[in-house]
Amino acid sequence: MKAMSVIGFPCGFRLEGAARAFGLRAGLALLGAAAGWAGEPTPTNIDLATALKLAGGSNLEVEIARAKVAEARAASESARSRFLPWLAPAIVVRRHDANVQAVNGPVIDADKQSLSAAIGVNAQFDLGETYFQNLVAKQVVRSSEAALAGRTRETVLRAATAYFELARLRAAVTAAEESARVVARHLEQVTATVTAGLTFQGDAARVRAAYERAELTTTRLRAEQRIAAARLAEILRLDPAVDLVPAETELAPIVLLDSGDSPGPLISRALAVRPELDEAAGRLEVARTQRRSATVGPWIPTVGAQATLGGLGGGPSGSTVTRDWGYSGDYGIGLSWRVGPGGLLDENRKRETAARERQGELDLERVRDAIRRQVVEQHTRVRALKTQVDFSRKALEAAEMTARLSRQRREVGVSQVLEDLQAEEELARSRREYLTMLAEHNQAQYALKFAVGD
Repeated sequence: MKAMSVIGFPCGFRLEGAARAFGLRAGLALLGAAAGWAGEPTPTNIDLATALKLAGGSNLEVEIARAKVAEARAASESARSRFLPWLAPAIVVRRHDANVQAVNGPVIDADKQSLSAAIGVNAQFDLGETYFQNLVAKQVVRSSEAALAGRTRETVLRAATAYFELARLRAAVTAAEESARVVARHLEQVTATVTAGLTFQGDAARVRAAYERAELTTTRLRAEQRIAAARLAEILRLDPAVDLVPAETELAPIVLLDSGDSPGPLISRALAVRPELDEAAGRLEVARTQRRSATVGPWIPTVGAQATLGGLGGGPSGSTVTRDWGYSGDYGIGLSWRVGPGGLLDENRKRETAARERQGELDLERVRDAIRRQVVEQHTRVRALKTQVDFSRKALEAAEMTARLSRQRREVGVSQVLEDLQAEEELARSRREYLTMLAEHNQAQYALKFAVGD
């Protein structure tokens, strides 16, 4: 018997970012190492709540989106800093030999040297450009934060879907193993009766073929379960060497929200809260701000200001550079406009930004259409699967009754082994179909929850 460990979070326990999953990942790393030493994967139970928390905290796509948010915030801070002046401390030693032109025009022969030490305060305010770049940076932050929320929700949906697929395969393996045990008992009985000359040898061959098919099905489902566990581990950023096993032993239908008869109210909710819309709206605002920057920004002048405060000394060649040292200051301020590419009369930039704004408008409408379609699609799927679950449950109940009656007939010697075997195979098939319907129903519930934005 393999050792099993249970991993879970207590109710109300919350951690942030990668720290939320660090302890679990570290524990699983140890289990993975132990699995390597033992030469086989270590089955490790994981429940749905834990899977969803890990998906929202440690998935690589979520981490990438979180890094983009940090980048956007840093860029926004950098854009705001452009309103601040900068300092330029300087120490300059100058030396001149031979000809130089005097202020009043004549060229004279002069050898001189000087020393200046000063602090320059410089500021160039591209008021229009800087103002609109700040607006763009704020919208980029908004869009990246919405993208982070969207990636987190998508990852949680993927984790839920993968978890229910793993749960379905786990339950299917259990059912297949039980079916194989029943067929093995039939094979043992019919082999004994063939040896005693009471049963046709062809019947034994048919039972053996059924047993081999049952073993084949079990082996195939075990492999599919292991693959599903590795895929879930990838989503959760866990070691795929650890064999994840769902904590729930049986699948049960879940209801996350009332789908109602009409998808209309759900569509309205989705259009109000889906982060994808906020992400697209942020991109549209970026394009609109860039268009305003191209049309209005060039008319706003650039303000340049400079002040140099320090000392200056010097004199003819041979004197010290600090001779006649004293205060020296220069000041200046001015306004300027840019005409041409990137400034006034740049029609190409205006057309480019206008086209980009139009693309943003169409992209936002595309996202709205996709959300409406997703809600209608998942609403229809949930309602249809609810009916299919009911039908598959009734079919399973009928197959269970048939198998039970067949066993009773077999015990009193009324039915043949092949009749009993056929009933058991129908029961196994009905169980697999019911488990598939349950898993798809639960996956559809989470998909509808995602589509609505809850």
